[in-house]
Amino acid sequence: MKTITVLKLKRYLLSYTRLLLVLGALAPAFSAKADPITDLRSLSVFKDADLSKLAAGNISAAPIPNMQVARDMSVQTAYVVHAPVRTTVSLLQQWDPARHPELRIYVQGNLPGRTSSTNFQSLASVPLTSSVRAFVAATEKLPGYSSGLKYTSDESSGRGMPGPVVTFWSQVLSQRVNSFVSSGLGAVPPYPGANISPATEVNQLIESGGNARSYFSPMISATPAGGGRGSLTPSLSWQLFDADGEAVVSLDAFYARPVGDGYQTVDIGYYASGRYYAVVTLQQLWPVQVDGRDATLVWRVDLVSSPAYSGLRGVDRLGSGAATMRQIQQNIRAFLSDAHSGT
Repeated sequence: MKTITVLKLKRYLLSYTRLLLVLGALAPAFSAKADPITDLRSLSVFKDADLSKLAAGNISAAPIPNMQVARDMSVQTAYVVHAPVRTTVSLLQQWDPARHPELRIYVQGNLPGRTSSTNFQSLASVPLTSSVRAFVAATEKLPGYSSGLKYTSDESSGRGMPGPVVTFWSQVLSQRVNSFVSSGLGAVPPYPGANISPATEVNQLIESGGNARSYFSPMISATPAGGGRGSLTPSLSWQLFDADGEAVVSLDAFYARPVGDGYQTVDIGYYASGRYYAVVTLQQLWPVQVDGRDATLVWRVDLVSSPAYSGLRGVDRLGSGAATMRQIQQNIRAFLSDAHSGT
């Protein structure tokens, strides 16, 4: 009699333990469905997040300077988009920030899965601003660039990047895109002279991501950020933008998939000719109601690896984090302007 009771108790405890494990695995979906603002408060640094303030246009933001590696920085933001979740995902995928001069992005282009040099020919029509001229001058000093091209002062006020520079960067960028698509981050060459690989940088950024690392773990595993090629198909793009007086070209891969009744996205900036080594942006999108209409609550985590952060301590590091935060807020503000105007 006693033996049977003990066996029953063991079976009960085993069943209960299994139930807890199942509920734990489903917790993000259940939680997001129950109360998104509570989830935001528990997961993020915004412990007093107010949905009404976010819905009114407030963009909560906070830099997280205490990363494991000196050249890394993290910024968390929270905001509301006045559109359903699926619409918001589409807006994020299709948004063209080059429409906003204040963001100092000269051109953004979408890329096919198989990229060639012709996909970057819009470089030839970029205005020759002082920032672009600095980019051209820096290109002429790079290993592998041997055209000896020089342009004269009468060309400096015109439009169009010099042909050899366009050819050089078109080849560099297309090779890196195709390496990334075919074999993932590990196939993208390290940065010349720095011996720093995008794969290593992305991995260390995620490892130091705190709550975001565990919360987004299934999504990360489905992309090259988790190793290999990943199972999701990316939206590929490239940019030419100004970074402190010198133009920079960069490559990016955006991934999205539904999670519960919301969505998660991972954005991987896996190459830049300057300013950054890697950027990972994680976003959780929850469905919410604002004034009786469908809207989207977004928790965004930016993880940035940049040589500009190396060696910064104390007030200088805090100041750099605050500057990065303001830049991200400006970017979100421009996105919301377009999203809410329907353009």
